[in-house]
Amino acid sequence: MAGLYFEDFEVGKVYRHEVTKTFTLADSIQVTSMYMETEPTYLDEEWAAKHARNRRIEINPFYALSFVMGVQVTELTLGTTLGNLAMTDISFPNPVYPGDTLRGQTTILDKRESKSRGDRGVVEFLQEGFNQRDERVATCRRKAMMLRRIAHATAAQGER
Repeated sequence: MAGLYFEDFEVGKVYRHEVTKTFTLADSIQVTSMYMETEPTYLDEEWAAKHARNRRIEINPFYALSFVMGVQVTELTLGTTLGNLAMTDISFPNPVYPGDTLRGQTTILDKRESKSRGDRGVVEFLQEGFNQRDERVATCRRKAMMLRRIAHATAAQGER
């Protein structure tokens, strides 16, 4: 297990993730089409040149957000997340364009022990994405049910 346990998270700690991704128009169109999004801002260069907010085709912001959410898994939550409970305050303050390179950052906002299950706790994360100019392009608050270290130790003893 590579992820951190509930006890390992410190409120206020910021993790700047090392993995980055340069977004291509082809990838964005493929992802956008796969989940049936038909917004021409993300699919049609001619339409975007006439009507989009900056007269340019944009990368689908949910594709960018999925990168921001996913890039933290290996470093923080691989094998220790029992489930996502909520995503709130999703925003896209700046557009992502083809050729932009994004990085992710996670801040631990809060944590609490489960009231009903001693083997887990709830951690609240702030997930943010930034482009190569360090402009924030995606943000969301996420709550996840996280495994406690005691649960892993108990499971390991049971395997003996």
